[in-house]
Amino acid sequence: MRKALETSVEEIPGFEVLVCPVCGFYYLHPLRVKVATGVDLTVVDSKGVQVVRGDSSPESKDADAERGVRIILEYVCEQGHHGEIVFQFHKGNVFVEHRPLPPLGEWSVIWRD
Repeated sequence: MRKALETSVEEIPGFEVLVCPVCGFYYLHPLRVKVATGVDLTVVDSKGVQVVRGDSSPESKDADAERGVRIILEYVCEQGHHGEIVFQFHKGNVFVEHRPLPPLGEWSVIWRD
């Protein structure tokens, strides 16, 4: 059975915090956000904003196959876990998926270069 994404309201009073889907640690750093339609892919990361036109990216192909839009948040946990949280929109439903990715060496959060 797949583990659901979890949040914590105990770590920082007054806020609900997303915890690492692998270990439950509450220090996650966003690395990249990708928005994929069936046609284009927009990527926001520490280098800026990039738009890939056409359906050549794997993310755009996945969005097209699911006949919707994908929002993908790539993160790294301070315990070293690296992954993507995928929101797939289709006909009024939002499907959520977590995909582990290989460990990273050096990394840069979305707002710093």
